[in-house]
Amino acid sequence: MSQQLIFNFPFKKTYLSQDFYVSKNNFNAFKLIESWPQWPSRFINIFGPKGCGKTHLANILSSKIRSLIISANKIDNSVIGDYKTKECLIIDNFNNDIEENLLYSIINLALQDNKYLIISSPISLKKFKIKLKDLNSRFTSFIEVGIDLPTDDLIKVILTKNFSDKQISISKKNIDYILNNIDRSYEKINLFSNSIDNFSLEKAKPINLQLIKDVLKKIK
Repeated sequence: MSQQLIFNFPFKKTYLSQDFYVSKNNFNAFKLIESWPQWPSRFINIFGPKGCGKTHLANILSSKIRSLIISANKIDNSVIGDYKTKECLIIDNFNNDIEENLLYSIINLALQDNKYLIISSPISLKKFKIKLKDLNSRFTSFIEVGIDLPTDDLIKVILTKNFSDKQISISKKNIDYILNNIDRSYEKINLFSNSIDNFSLEKAKPINLQLIKDVLKKIK
């Protein structure tokens, strides 16, 4: 039997508005990003657990406005100069890992030059233990919007749609197994859907429970 060729092209993660799954868990955050520039404040804090879609929303915003997106753990003094050339700075995955005086200077620059500043974080900025009182005061000016991880019902919808788009037939029993064993994040759900399609073609086998277990183990 001839082996089917699988071409693994480099996977480029895309963050398009139409690819964002909107539900009651993230509706307010999505509507806020989509409503730009009709915002009551230029300072936004999007918070929620890892995998809930914060980075996706940040990238949707960056497609609307000239933005600098940078992970919080990579921020240093050079960001000040880079920020001056952009309309918006998006600090992704803030976890109280930026030098406080530097962050205070960044916020002051945004105020001075009338720029946008978006910070994504696992919890509300106001819940972080900040030593610099002036920085704590600045955090009160941020509009906060929280996101939760997808519900079981939403995960079922996403999986069913992904499989349907790929013309994959899968039983309800196997959907339930996936639901009970997959990480609750949009990223892992989409990674699973893409991976199991490739595995099925590579092994020239239908999607069964063993294949599902193999893929779930691989993407852990």
